[in-house]
Formats: sequence, C-alpha cells, structure tokens
Amino acid sequence: MKRFLPLVLTLALSSNLMLAQESYIEHKVEKDETIYKISRHYGVSVNSILALNPGSKDNIYVGSTLRIPNSEQTTTTTTPIITQEKVLNYKVQHGNTKFSLARQFGISINYLEQQNPHIKPMLQAGHIINIDKSIPEQIPPLKPGEHRVAKDETLWRIAYNHGISLAQLKAANTHQLTEHLEIGQILTIPEKDAKFSIPGQYVVKHGDTKYSLAKRFNFSIAELENKNPHIVPTLMAGQTLNVDINHTVTTKVKNNNNNTLKPTKVSEAVVATEQPTTVTANKQETTSAPKDSLYKNYVIEPKQTLYGLSQMAGMTIEEFTELNPKLKTSFTVGDIIKMPLKSSGVSTTTSALSTAPKNQNTTPVAVSSPTKISLPSTAKGTSNNKALIDNLVTDSSNGIYFYTPFSKDELSALDQRQKMLEKNKDYQKYVDFFQGAQIAIDSAKALNLDIEISLLKKNSAKRDINIESTHQKNALLVPFLESDNYFTSITSNQELSLIGIQSNLGLNPNIKTYESVPSSLIQKTKTLNYLAQQNAKVIVVSDLNEATNKDLILKIIPDATFLKADSTGFFNAKTLEKALDKKQLNYIIFDSKKTIVLLNTTTILLGQLSDHDIELVMIESDLLSNLNEVSEMRYRILKLIYPTSFSAENETAVKEFEKRYLNTFDTKPTEQAILGFDVTLDVLLRIAQNTSFENTIKTINSTQPHQKFNYQKLKEGFYSNTEIYLMQYNSDKGVNIID
Repeated sequence: MKRFLPLVLTLALSSNLMLAQESYIEHKVEKDETIYKISRHYGVSVNSILALNPGSKDNIYVGSTLRIPNSEQTTTTTTPIITQEKVLNYKVQHGNTKFSLARQFGISINYLEQQNPHIKPMLQAGHIINIDKSIPEQIPPLKPGEHRVAKDETLWRIAYNHGISLAQLKAANTHQLTEHLEIGQILTIPEKDAKFSIPGQYVVKHGDTKYSLAKRFNFSIAELENKNPHIVPTLMAGQTLNVDINHTVTTKVKNNNNNTLKPTKVSEAVVATEQPTTVTANKQETTSAPKDSLYKNYVIEPKQTLYGLSQMAGMTIEEFTELNPKLKTSFTVGDIIKMPLKSSGVSTTTSALSTAPKNQNTTPVAVSSPTKISLPSTAKGTSNNKALIDNLVTDSSNGIYFYTPFSKDELSALDQRQKMLEKNKDYQKYVDFFQGAQIAIDSAKALNLDIEISLLKKNSAKRDINIESTHQKNALLVPFLESDNYFTSITSNQELSLIGIQSNLGLNPNIKTYESVPSSLIQKTKTLNYLAQQNAKVIVVSDLNEATNKDLILKIIPDATFLKADSTGFFNAKTLEKALDKKQLNYIIFDSKKTIVLLNTTTILLGQLSDHDIELVMIESDLLSNLNEVSEMRYRILKLIYPTSFSAENETAVKEFEKRYLNTFDTKPTEQAILGFDVTLDVLLRIAQNTSFENTIKTINSTQPHQKFNYQKLKEGFYSNTEIYLMQYNSDKGVNIID
C-alpha cells in the first residue's frame, strides 16, 4: 500500500499542474498594446492578467509573453462597483451620453473612450463600462492645423483665437460637431482663406426651418425627414443634413478689408447680404417667389414687431420670414415688405421690446425646439417669454459669474467635490444649484447665445469683489448668502448686475441688485391680503407671548383674533372652539415653528370640522418645509393655504426639465436645482437683449417652467421679484393654485 502512495501523490500533482496550465493562454505583446487593450481583446479583467503576471503592473515590453486567463474560467461580478479610483461593470442606461458619463465619473471623454474602445463609434444602452484611474490617460499629440478643446471653450472663442470665422470652423468639422463641444475633442483649424464645398451635405443655420429647407432643396418636408431622421424630433442649428448625392452646397466665406476674418458668433451671419449657398440638382427647379397678385406692399410702422406682423398676416414667423427673407437679418421701421391681401391689417400683438432700434436682428428662436423646455403660456394665450425670445442678440458675448464656495476644479472633479461635501453637508445645495444652472446654460447655448462662465470662490477673508471683464454686459449670481453686509464692496469695469438667489444682499452703491426669489415679507403680505379679501374669520395660533407677525397681521386684518399655546405646545380646546364662527369660514393662521404646536392645533381643528368651516393657513413657505414631520393628510383635510414661488402650472415644461435633469445627473431635481435652472435661464435671456438688464427688469415679466419673474423696485438700486403663487391642498386633486 505504501508503494502506491507516492504514485498517487505524483499523479495528483501532475493533474493539478495540467489543469493550471490549461487555465491560461500565452500572448506575445505587440507594438502599442497595453494591459487594458489586451484585457478587452480577450474579454477578461485587467486585474486577472496582473494576477498571473505580477511583474507587468508598471511596464510591458514588445515581444514579451503574458499569461492570459481563459475568459470562460474567469469569474466576474455583474454588480457595478463605483469608487474614487475605479468603475467596474457599469451598465450604460438609456439617456446616458459620453458627456454625462465622463462628468459622472470625473474623467474626460478621451479617457472614457481610451479605456472603453467599444464605445468609440457609438455609445449604446447595455454597454459595460470599466475604468481604472490608476492607468494614465494617453493624450495624443496635436498635428499641425489641429486644436484640442479645453474646458469652458466655445466654437466662437476657438475661431476667434485662430483668426478664422465661425462658419469656416464649422465647415471644416462638420463630420464631428454635435450639440455640445467635448473636452479633449480634436478640431481641424482651416487656413484663413479656405473655402469649403461639401457635396450632398448642408449645415443647419440659425433661422432655418424644415419648411424653408424643404423648399430650398426641392423636397417635401416628409422627404427631408426621411433622408434625415435625426431632425424628426427637432431641427437645430449645427445639424448636418443629407440633401441628396446630386446636390452640392458651397459655403462662401467673405474676407473683410484688412484680410482678417472675425468670427460672427452666429452661424446665420456668415454672409449677411448674399445667398450663402449654391444648389444644383437633377430634380426640376421650382421657384419660391410668391405670386405678386396675392400680396400687397406694406410699410413697417413704429412699435411693430416681427411677431405682431406675422399674426396680422395670419402666418407663422417662419412662413412670414420666408415671404420676406430680409426680415431674417434686419427689422427696420419704414421698410416695405409683402403682406397677404387677406391679412387683417391690424397688428394683434406687440412685444414688450417693440421699440427695438433699426437693424436689430429680431429673428425669433423657439426655445422649445433646441432645449425641449416648453414655453409657458399666460392667461392671454401668449408666452410671457415672447419679448425675450424674439429679441435675443446672438452676435455678442456676455459674462456670467457665480459666487460659490467651490472652485472650478472642486465643482467639476468628483473626488474634490466629495471632500468638500464631507467637510460641510450644507454645500450640497450649491452642487444642486449649479447642476440646474448647467441645464440652463446648455439651453441658452442651444439658442446660439455666447456666454462666458466664471466661478468666484467665496473667501471670507476677502469680501470686496472687483470684476475686470471684456464683455459689455455681465451678471454676478449669488446663491444662498445669509449676511446682508457680507460684501464690503463690488466693482466692475463694465456693466454688472448683481442677482441674489435666496440671499440677504444689502444695497451696493455701485451695482444694481436684483433678488430673484420673493422675500418672506412679500410672501406674508400677499397671503394676508388674500385672506383680507375673503368674508372670513381670521384666528392666529402662536406659541409665543406675542405672535411673530402680529404687527403685520393687524395692519392688514385689524380684527384678527390671537391664541397662544403654553410652553408644552397645548392650549385650551374650548378657547379655540369659542373663537370659531359657525356662520362663516374660519382661517386659522399657524404662526409657530414647533411641530408639537402644529400637531396639537390640527388635532383640535379636526375635531371641530363637523360643526365649523375651517381652513389652515401658513403665511410663509419656510414654515411648511420646517414642519415636514406632520402627515400631509392633515393638510389635505384642513385645506392648507400657503405661499410659494414654485408651481407646476406649466406641467409639460416641468416634466421636460425633470426628465432632462434625471438623464444628465441620474437623480431628481431638488428645490435648489430648480432655482438654479429657472433663475439662470431667466438671467441669460435678459442679459442677451439689445437693452440694459435693468430695462428688461422694468418692462418684461417672464415665466420659466417653475417660477414667474415680476420685479418691482423696492429701493433705489434694489429690485425684487414679487411673483408669488398661493397654493391650497385639496383632498381630491392634490394642490391647486388659488391666486
């Protein structure tokens, strides 16, 4: 028996050795290969290769041999693991983009593609993403005539720096330009006198419509969409269209007198006074000239607008500018245009900026197309934003500054941002705000607005700000600043508007200040004015010796009754019952921040509903958020009334924003994110007008998806948004707007 024991052991060891030898294959390293590329080729992980080749962690050499584990025997987990150093098995979701993933993981798109070459042609839902941040990013060297896109660069800025026109830059990169520039993207920089002929292609310009393009290339709109399915949802400037192999589109580039090409910042202004394209086709040519017998000459009068004239003609703006092409580039009082004979002859609508100066470009841009954020409508049936959208100035750049506790690197780099949040959890509201602002900035860029964004990091040791800007108009947005005397001074060499967002900003002698969120006093005043107009008994419940808002309440409702809870949060139920009136509606104003007082008060009120008509009221929105421990059912039964600056009145726009935010940041927007979007977008639209920011504040009330903006001058140099919604809980329909 002892003779066979060594033989058995020898066979067992040999068997294990054979199995071990069969568990991997050998690979000879070739030029330009990396561990990561080899792992992707064999479908195994980088770590599994390093485990079999301990000496290859730092370097591998051409001609050396690596052991590669058999992929079928390599055990991998399907559970995604995301850490600061690596991402394993992340499954691409619908709505993910290379841009959003790169931002989510704190890397560049080039680095994302470098480690996941299978996504280079196209990112698709279901792709598995793996990232190892210990592997250095390979940055390819630039060739002559190339430019690598840096953070915060725009096409206009790149064109300007290279002394070429925006049209030249776009034409030279038409095959790779999308809605967004990507950090690290390589662009071709053409020669200054270059001309481009792009057979069978056309780059959509600002002001183009499906109707005008179909007419131009002798297609029906259906044919145009069939050839270009990517424009079915929406047509956007910068998109490349297939206009048939037999069509040739030639882009002409004008040189100015000193042979220096200055970028125009907007694509439609490449050649301002001539037809920019030449089209040849096998199809029979059709004329787009209108039949003169159907039209009359009309002289543009003062205070008329493009929108108003199109309404008078009974046409859309796109159709009206096709009839009068010169209106695409200028709108001048006294010009003679064509008007349909069947037009009403009376302008039905005028813009709030109807006194635009001569030669102002008033070509409208529909914000719902490029941004997919619908424009809200007013009770009159016209958009409150019409005056802003119709009068956008896109041929000049504006400066936008954000005052924040983060630097650019801290805000954009995931690891640095996380460290900041670990130090102070309250910083999360700033992150949410800037994420909402980013959606607004993207929306503004889709409208061809040229914006330069800068962050000013908060420094408690230095409270004076001096902004040196190259832009004629600038805005400084300051979110969530509590102290009213924080800044010792704010100065700028150019026009600067100071925008507060839930900030207690004091007066600044040099800068006009605009508080974008209605103050607590404005909320209280509007709510009390509403109650005063109703035929109702008003009772105030407080837990203090004197109600916090007693003076204000008595000023507006002199006959209000006040009840005080004791130190434990209780008061005599009979006292409240005695104060109630069975013959009329009773408003119970809750004026306390203590949850126990609210619970006890509402419990007593619920017991009185069978004999009395009672509605609960909170005169400021902060009370509602501070008392979130109370069941919402109590609010519904007692039909709670409260003020807020937010509303889901424009349901379509709200849902579109929420969807876009969710797709970008993989989470639902918070109240701070909503503020970031609405306020930033409103500021971007106002600053892009051919008038001062203050003048837009005085003359235009606007509506964004969640908020309305109606600024009133409260003091010299200080304006505040006064637009408040009064909401009421309803047991059947959720929450309704009552005023």
